[in-house]
Amino acid sequence: MDVLFLAIRVLILIFAAVNFKSMSWRLISCSIVIALLAADMMVACTGSGTADYSFGATLGAGVLQSVRFLLLVRPLEEYRHESDKVPAHQLPFIRRFIWVVKLIHSPRGIGFSFKAENSVVPVDSRHRTRAPFIASRLRWLLSHYLLWDVATLYMRCNPALLSGASFTSQGYIMQCLNVAVVFCKYYAYLTCIHCAAAVLAVGVNLNEPQAWPQPFGHWKDAYTIRKFWGKVWHQMLRHHLTLFGPHRPKRNPWDPVSAEQSSASNLRQREPWATSYRRLCYAFVCSAFVHVCGDVVLQLGIWKDLSSTSASKVMDAPTVIGYSAPYFLLQPVGVLVEDAVMEVGKRLGLKEGTWTRMVGYVWVAAFTSFVLAFSLDAYSNALRAGHRPEEGAADRKTLIEAMANRMFGVQLVPLLSAWFPGVTES
Repeated sequence: MDVLFLAIRVLILIFAAVNFKSMSWRLISCSIVIALLAADMMVACTGSGTADYSFGATLGAGVLQSVRFLLLVRPLEEYRHESDKVPAHQLPFIRRFIWVVKLIHSPRGIGFSFKAENSVVPVDSRHRTRAPFIASRLRWLLSHYLLWDVATLYMRCNPALLSGASFTSQGYIMQCLNVAVVFCKYYAYLTCIHCAAAVLAVGVNLNEPQAWPQPFGHWKDAYTIRKFWGKVWHQMLRHHLTLFGPHRPKRNPWDPVSAEQSSASNLRQREPWATSYRRLCYAFVCSAFVHVCGDVVLQLGIWKDLSSTSASKVMDAPTVIGYSAPYFLLQPVGVLVEDAVMEVGKRLGLKEGTWTRMVGYVWVAAFTSFVLAFSLDAYSNALRAGHRPEEGAADRKTLIEAMANRMFGVQLVPLLSAWFPGVTES
């Protein structure tokens, strides 16, 4: 993160706290922030392909966040925190600013009126006091660091991942395993960051434990593509990705809710399938946009690295802008297929049970391994084309290796590499 990015974050907070009533001023403030984010994208190259891509995606998410809080929504009037005694827009500017800080740093709406109750896994009742919560998150941090270490060790031992060969070059079973390992490594990385932040925030009494539920949903719910994204993976970006609706009718968070209204809400019929599917398509277009912003920063980094050695090499550099998009744009197709299959199953009298869920898990894994492999190939090729070779997984010694070498004198990488199948040319 650079100084410009931090300044942009502060500017978003200030504009949201000002609470412009005029649509013209809201459009101007949003345009200023997006222009600054675009400018930061042009100069954000770090020299690391992974860092460039991650920071570019962060800037893309910032664009959606700006559109949501500065243009489409007036958060001080449309949202309410559980601790609010009066509407936030009636507070003095400094207190409004602090309120917006809490809002911006609660992407899932924990404690706010827009929280998605059906997808956020609440903190276990045994961990809702400070000491047990910190102990539980430290255990999570350790276990997920070990998962990250195992995934890194796998990538160091697999000849396909070392040589830059395609993820599909070792056959379909290994393709599924290779994709799963990359996925697990990213999942473990994000969980470690979340746990460390939770321990710090709760440890210094900045938040209560209830404000830090686990970052992902229950994996047992990932038996359809729709549930995988909606309930498990997209929790942190859910509200930003659905900002273009279609939205349900809004209710003033300060209006009293009668028992009749609450009961009617609970018994409300599900919205039409077409409306739900349209919202899902918009969400994945937004998700593709976020990750294409990562592509842009990665592409700029490749050009910068190659231009420092030879200007002629820039013309031969691979174009990676847009390679992330197909994976996300194909997700609605997968949802459409599974919805059609489930509808046929219902008409045939099939009921959801253990075996149908097992089939669902296999379907999600097969679909993901198929569509993600090609994006990962492009990403790997881009890193090798334009960035330093020493940033690859092969040059990062894991903790497991260090312990095995120190305690038993065993070099794990040569030993385990012999167990992997060879690479076949596609």
